[in-house]
Order: sequence, then C-alpha cells, then structure tokens
Amino acid sequence: MRVRGKVAAPLLAGLVLAYMAPPALADGPATIEQVQQADTSASPTESPRPSPVPIEVTPDWRDLPGRSKIEDLLDVGAQLGLVCCVGAVIVGGGALGIGRVTGSAPSGIRGWGMVLGGSGGALLITYAPDLIAWISA
Repeated sequence: MRVRGKVAAPLLAGLVLAYMAPPALADGPATIEQVQQADTSASPTESPRPSPVPIEVTPDWRDLPGRSKIEDLLDVGAQLGLVCCVGAVIVGGGALGIGRVTGSAPSGIRGWGMVLGGSGGALLITYAPDLIAWISA
C-alpha cells in the first residue's frame, strides 16, 4: 500500500511523535494533570551537570607573544610606504613639469594623479594610528 500526497506528512508526523513521546505519554492517553505531575516530579535544584564557569574575554595587545616584532614590522612598513609616497610625488611632479613644457596633456594629467595620490597616501600613513585610536575609542 502506497501513501501519497497530503496524507503521508501527517502519518509520518504522528509516527515520529509516538516514537519520541515521553514515558508518561507512551502508555496511552493521560490527563493534563498526570503529565504535569510527571514533569514536576524532579526537584528543580538537582542538575545533571555542573553549571558552566563564565568565560571572560579581554581583547588587548598586552600579552600578545611577539608584540614588539609585530610593531617593528608595522613601523618598517609605514616608513617604506612613506618613502614610496614621497617618490610618487617627486616622479609625478617631474611628469607634470615635462608635460607642461612639451605640451603633452596626458603626461600632465598622469603627473597630477601621481602627485595627489602620493600626497594622499603620505597623509593617510602619517595619521593612520591617530585615526585608528580615535575610531576604537
């Protein structure tokens, strides 16, 4: 016998409920009072396992292993970034000057882009620690 469509779902749900029913309901129909008495028979102070210990999380850099090496790497990276930004400003200024002398508009536009990008990068690298401290405060 095959069961199809809308009949199969209620049948399966009823089988699952009958299989997983608590012992008070598995013996047959019971009144609400019997079910409530069965649920309240265990004392509320007894616990099958001990209560968990609360976990405290304090995120900071104080106890980080290798903290000084990470700070040194960040300092070196910032210095290299500043050198690259200053180099971009110098090369962009040269391209801007050559573009003006020769009348080459694309060279002048490229030079302006390098000057603005290099100076913006230098400002961002210089003030990044202050910005991060301001945002995280």
